[in-house]
Amino acid sequence: MNAPPRRAALASLLAAALAACSTGGAGDDTFRPLVGQAGKDVMWVPTLDGLVMPMLELAGVRADDVVYDLGSGDGKIPIWAARKFGARAVGIEYDAKLSALAQRNAERAGVTDRVKMIHGDIFKEDFSSATVLTLYLGEALNEKLRPTILSMKPGTRVVSNSFGMGTWEPDRTVRLPEQNPLFLWIVPERVGGTWMVEGLPEGGAATLRLEQSNQVVRGTLAGADGRALPVRGRLDGVRLALDVGPEGAVARRLALEARDDAMRGTVAGDAARTVTARRTAR
Repeated sequence: MNAPPRRAALASLLAAALAACSTGGAGDDTFRPLVGQAGKDVMWVPTLDGLVMPMLELAGVRADDVVYDLGSGDGKIPIWAARKFGARAVGIEYDAKLSALAQRNAERAGVTDRVKMIHGDIFKEDFSSATVLTLYLGEALNEKLRPTILSMKPGTRVVSNSFGMGTWEPDRTVRLPEQNPLFLWIVPERVGGTWMVEGLPEGGAATLRLEQSNQVVRGTLAGADGRALPVRGRLDGVRLALDVGPEGAVARRLALEARDDAMRGTVAGDAARTVTARRTAR
């Protein structure tokens, strides 16, 4: 994997990588990369073996997933995704020698039927078919990628080794003893706008107005009487948990699943009641 050059914050990460790897890296007789060697945007620091499985497990990788590893280095993560989980995996690496090494590593591992290595630029290659993304790029590059990632299919899982995503707070953080922290994001459905809601216990149609900041939503719910209650909630991919009522005095909790311009779900404590919503304006 890769990490950004000339940043003091990386000193401890580089030291850990050097302690765990030989200075020749994970190469072969054709090419032996050096830990810390410069690249286009980043220097090469391999993901430690002890973090590969935790990253893939945090993402919940399954056999039906398509895993893309951005800045794939020697191809370790795509190879493990295929070998351990049976997933299809793609590595994108800008350095031609590293990309070729990754391809040879995949051949040696016997996973070329499920693993593809691309020599390319992560800001130019199309990875929109991914259901899982893995990153070890640095926060600045993560932030640069953030708009592209947020436009991906809702429910896509993103795991970053060590580095955050700016103002996009992770959905989960894992801190293993003596290892780098791992961060998980789930790409949220886009639910901002005005919705017409039906099926609430009060009867009649209600108007739901939502403003969205990544996976966090806030707004109002107004019934037929025009009285508006504040709402707040959080998205887990396409699942929206919504609290209706003032802080500390929740009048109702809704569990909804959002798909494009429609939502469907239930009211807490009344699972037999179906609530539906359609978006009337974005």
